[in-house]
Amino acid sequence: MGLLKRKPPNRAPKAPFKQRFLAWWEGVELPPVEAAPPRAHEPESEPPPPPIRLEPWENASIRVRHAIWGEGFRGPGGVPFALELVKPFAINNSMSVLDFGCGAGGSARAIAKEFDVWITGIERERDQVELGKLLSTKAGLERRAEIIAYDPENFVARSGGFDCILSVDTMFRFEAREVILARLENCLKTRGQLTVCDYVRAGDAVPDDPLLIAALGAQTPPLWTKSEYEKRFTDLKFDLRVSEDITDKFRLMALIALDQVTKVPEGKAVIRTFPDAFMAEVSDWERKLSAIETGVLKIFRFYGIKMGTATLMSNWS
Repeated sequence: MGLLKRKPPNRAPKAPFKQRFLAWWEGVELPPVEAAPPRAHEPESEPPPPPIRLEPWENASIRVRHAIWGEGFRGPGGVPFALELVKPFAINNSMSVLDFGCGAGGSARAIAKEFDVWITGIERERDQVELGKLLSTKAGLERRAEIIAYDPENFVARSGGFDCILSVDTMFRFEAREVILARLENCLKTRGQLTVCDYVRAGDAVPDDPLLIAALGAQTPPLWTKSEYEKRFTDLKFDLRVSEDITDKFRLMALIALDQVTKVPEGKAVIRTFPDAFMAEVSDWERKLSAIETGVLKIFRFYGIKMGTATLMSNWS
């Protein structure tokens, strides 16, 4: 990341990371930082943090991601954001909850602990499933926050089994989103609740915009727009209560996390021990934030209530 690698001329002191990061995205040149006057007795510099030793189940990328976003998470917000997203559900311990696209299960474990509820996490990336299982076992939540692999052949068999479904940072990964949403509708009880938080394409952006491809990868199917999401919720007979643009909030959460990791001892140790993995993660989020800043990439929250059985099997097969 050029922002982190660039050095001020003549070894001048650097502005704080957050200030440099924000200025970089806004395209603003920061004025040089004046050197502090010399001190008669300079205090000893802070000793470098000790190197990180990986657990047998970890690798550098996992440790970096967890240091930035929180254990079991792969993006901004962590536990507070997960609990905020399920607030409309009014969860109690008699309810069944599905976290679809749970990654390594950070949200699932947070919800299970907060509400004393049993939750099923489903993830299609096998390495994330195995990591999620291990972390749930490590937390003593292997049954209450069970992480299982997505099975496209049998997923629809779980008809009417859940009161609430949460899906974050997942739907954009599927090409046939209309099918996946129908399968989720089929999983819900009548009056069940669904929250989807996902990347969407701005209405005036073309599907193959280079910034979108750089942000999410060339293999990512073309993103839906807000209108396409709203139409599919309506077609599936959801009462769509919320269609909210949370792009600014998401961006701020990302910037704060990227700033904070440079300030805490654990983060400093991770950066020092795994600089390449850290720069790879930051570069990945540079591309996402660049697409967000230019307005082609947005993040929306959709919340709806299932009003009845939607339709035919052709919608979810």
